[in-house]
Amino acid sequence: MIGVQPARKRAAGSLLPLLCLLALFVLPSPARAAALRVVVLTDSAGLGDKGFNDVCWKGVQAAQKDFGASAQFIQSREQADYVSNLTLAAQRADVIVTLGYLYVDAVKQVAPRFPSIRFIHIEGEIPGENVACFDFKSEEGGFLAGLTAGLFTKSLKVGMVSGMNIPPVEAYVAGFRSGTKTAEKLRGKAMETIVASAGSFNDPVKGKSLARALIDKGTDVVFRAAGNTGIGVLEAVRNAKGVYLIAEDLDLDDEFPGKVLVSTLKRMDTAVYGALKDIHNGSFKPGHRRLGLAEGGVGITDMKHSRTLFDPGDLERIQRARTLLEQGKFTVPVRESEVEGFQPPALDPQ
Repeated sequence: MIGVQPARKRAAGSLLPLLCLLALFVLPSPARAAALRVVVLTDSAGLGDKGFNDVCWKGVQAAQKDFGASAQFIQSREQADYVSNLTLAAQRADVIVTLGYLYVDAVKQVAPRFPSIRFIHIEGEIPGENVACFDFKSEEGGFLAGLTAGLFTKSLKVGMVSGMNIPPVEAYVAGFRSGTKTAEKLRGKAMETIVASAGSFNDPVKGKSLARALIDKGTDVVFRAAGNTGIGVLEAVRNAKGVYLIAEDLDLDDEFPGKVLVSTLKRMDTAVYGALKDIHNGSFKPGHRRLGLAEGGVGITDMKHSRTLFDPGDLERIQRARTLLEQGKFTVPVRESEVEGFQPPALDPQ
């Protein structure tokens, strides 16, 4: 559980997760509640990561607005808190939303004990009649990020800062490398792709340090897939002349117009909202779904601020790649070990 520290030593910001957790016990029981009561559990990165967690929270906020769901979030400080926080939440919530692959084992343990509670889980497959879980084809977004970076780079060096080495992140890395491999073939020039892992989703200082190290090596495009660690990546790129960012999960194109080449999108907000709406309507659909471009689950922004930085032919190549992925014309590797054998698709007019 979340530890309680003496008030005189506790920072104000650390009160929020505890207060959210305690609030569960002063709300009316589900049987008397008029509105669907939702509790969202994040990992240590929490909200404000300008990525994964914030995207999911947008879906919950939409449910609040459209059909009056009430919502709270609990930020677990470490994995040891997951089971206890889930158990406490399940005693008072109608729906629990868990965010991230690291929650898989905890949900598998807790969900069977509360068959009347609905669980919505993002990233990872969990069996159960009261669990709806969603995975996203991160490799497709990573591929488009790598293709964009590879077509743009002037130094012929591109970089990536990743978070923890879990399957969704590895899929991003494999997709990114496959995309730069495709750009390399299209340009007929060798380029270097450097990936640095932070080993954490909640270390902005390390994210900034790793991004600076990539920049010092000559990379002029940096793709981040690192949760709250990516805040540090954003800061490093923002202050580096001639260096551009590719964001993940959330549309950050307006954050620094023209400095963000493109944002890859994972529509976790849509998945969360849709599952909550189904529960609200009494039509909950358990099971596992894996969503890519074809299903509207992933994609990239329209590059409204950066289009003028690209040759028109390269913009056409990026669009053609999007179309081919939507049509299922080629498959992007999900593991780094598969990248070497990946055959780049033909993106030039035949």
